Amino acid sequence: MPRDPRRAFTERVKEIDPIFKEGDLERFWPALRELVAMSPDRRDLSLKKSHYLASLAARSLVREDPRSALEFLEFADREVNPEHLTPFLRREREDFRAQAEMALRIGALLAAHRKSTSP
Repeated sequence: MPRDPRRAFTERVKEIDPIFKEGDLERFWPALRELVAMSPDRRDLSLKKSHYLASLAARSLVREDPRSALEFLEFADREVNPEHLTPFLRREREDFRAQAEMALRIGALLAAHRKSTSP
């Protein structure tokens, strides 16, 4: 692993991202926790971490998995120093959170509708 924390972070993302793409979240979460634990006091890495976690939320939404999207966003809220974030990154997470919550509400409404119209 390289000594430069930014480079180490990028290489680690490249190692673990294929696990996410496979959809194996049980294997992915421990690796993600290790990634986010890297250099917590570095603002530059906090920015990268926030954006990566938001991208995981976005990809979860594309997979029609809003619960996982919210898990990634909540994890980011807990683990990434909010003082390091830019307004753009804050809005990015807010937007994905709103989309995930809307998807859950729509899913609940559709389920209730199906239940009420089934024989």
